[in-house]
Amino acid sequence: MNRKGITPVIAVVLLLMMTVAAAGAAFFWITTIQSRIQGQVATQASQTASSSKFFVITGVMCGHAAPVQINVTIQNVGGLTIDSGISSIAVTSGGVQVAENTSILNSNLESKGYGSMTFYIGTNLTQNKTYGVRVTLPGGSTQTNVCIAQ
Repeated sequence: MNRKGITPVIAVVLLLMMTVAAAGAAFFWITTIQSRIQGQVATQASQTASSSKFFVITGVMCGHAAPVQINVTIQNVGGLTIDSGISSIAVTSGGVQVAENTSILNSNLESKGYGSMTFYIGTNLTQNKTYGVRVTLPGGSTQTNVCIAQ
């Protein structure tokens, strides 16, 4: 009796089918994990933003002659109230700090609310020159913007 095993052609086809099946299973597994992780990160990011104290500077107006007055308008874009208190400003030119001072945020800034502060600095600014402005609110939230001395 002459018995032969699986022919080489059938063996190759079976090996190719197992390879394709393994690759398909790995692809499905990886994409499922990736989409789950992506969803978790998005959820965490939205929860962090809604439970944080974030603000944006919506407007800055700078004078140029002493006493230089800088008016800053801000909006609370976080989910928590920003408490009133001492705020600070740093004015830079070409990356070098040229002035700093403090002011008071007179009232609490509710979520989505707007507020304004006036800072006075003793240094003259060059008219029509652009300066960097960094504002730090009570609690440590910081934002930067620019102004042109008028």
